[in-house]
Amino acid sequence: MNLQKSARLNQELIYLSDKHSFHLSDLMTTFKISKRTALRDIESLEQSGLALYSTPGPAGGYHLIQEGLLTKVHFNPDEIHAIFFALKAMSMMSETPFNEPFKQIRAKLLMNLTPNHQAGVRRLEDAVTYYTVPAVKHNPYLRNLLTIISHNHLASVTFNGQALTIQPYQLLYRDGYWLVASWNPTSQTCWNYRCDCLTSCQELASPLALTKQELQAKIKLFNHGEGGVKFKALLTEHGRDHFLRSNYPSMRLEENAGRYYLTGYYNERTFDYVVDYLLTFSDHAKLLEPQPLIDGYLKKLRTLLNQYAD
Repeated sequence: MNLQKSARLNQELIYLSDKHSFHLSDLMTTFKISKRTALRDIESLEQSGLALYSTPGPAGGYHLIQEGLLTKVHFNPDEIHAIFFALKAMSMMSETPFNEPFKQIRAKLLMNLTPNHQAGVRRLEDAVTYYTVPAVKHNPYLRNLLTIISHNHLASVTFNGQALTIQPYQLLYRDGYWLVASWNPTSQTCWNYRCDCLTSCQELASPLALTKQELQAKIKLFNHGEGGVKFKALLTEHGRDHFLRSNYPSMRLEENAGRYYLTGYYNERTFDYVVDYLLTFSDHAKLLEPQPLIDGYLKKLRTLLNQYAD
């Protein structure tokens, strides 16, 4: 099967996945193919495991027999290599929200390839490495949090000994730590809570939870400085690269007349985090404003220097 046909069959499977019936003309129009090609494609889809039957007449067509997930999808060699590369990258993470280990998934997929393709995958895995830091600490509630997020519910958690009600909306993995990005309805703030600092986590099916649209609107306002103090720093070329590798949603990179500026917002709670983040730029960032943040930055520098004082 040539790559063009393989890709088209995959797209046709996706197109038909939520339909109960279709006509030959639907495939012809959607994928710009001839009647003859459409008929051949339907035959190929049936051979791949798509269950359907046809009815004659002007009002007839093809009817899909719903059997859950489609069993076969065709991938070209590049797509197969990309999948195994992604699995290799994820397998380096010691903890994930998913029950099945990635090494087990890899083994299942590898068994379905021909010996030649298996050898090609192994050569690729030896040739390309994706480095990531394993989880530093145990995170017992990742699966719970993923379920709560998918249900769009509130959660009752204990974070560093403090009881909180939050609406988690995203799990993040950064520098060896799992974080759960959440909206706190009590303080009306967004915050990334370290998952290893949670000692309890319970789902709350509460009507107080925001809809996805409401939540996105509040997150956008908060990340763009609602209730926060704006700061600005001048970056070198190296500083620009550092920002692109490591940044936060409340921060932006701006370019003006060939110069790079880091802008963002902080509040009382995030003050120390922003100071520590700016220190990671070393001499490739110069904080321009505001003065309280500059003072906090200089205070932290003096603390570091005093460690080496006689």
